[in-house]
Amino acid sequence: MAIKDTVGSLKERPKDEKKAIAGGIAIAVVVVLLAGWAILFFKKIQRGAELQQLGSGAQEEFDFQSVRDAQQELMQSFSDTNELLEARDQSAQQYQPMPTYQDNSNGAEPFGGEGGIQ
Repeated sequence: MAIKDTVGSLKERPKDEKKAIAGGIAIAVVVVLLAGWAILFFKKIQRGAELQQLGSGAQEEFDFQSVRDAQQELMQSFSDTNELLEARDQSAQQYQPMPTYQDNSNGAEPFGGEGGIQ
């Protein structure tokens, strides 16, 4: 019955008081949730939760020393500079050049204007 009486009295109050009560309830809910989160967070820290290792994974696979070793190996396999030039020319022949844009407007404005800023 106490809840019905409280809700009934809230219905009769002015709009500003209703907003104030709703805001107070919202703040109380946020405080309770924040307190619960903080308690669980600190309990987890006290248990000594395992920290994540950030240095593992794909970052370790990319080793700069292995890149240098591969570069040195390639340079040794192409000991003659002529072989390097031939390999470059062969790979360049596989690609077609991109067509270039040619301006055929003879100085005319692209949108039909007379030119210049007006």
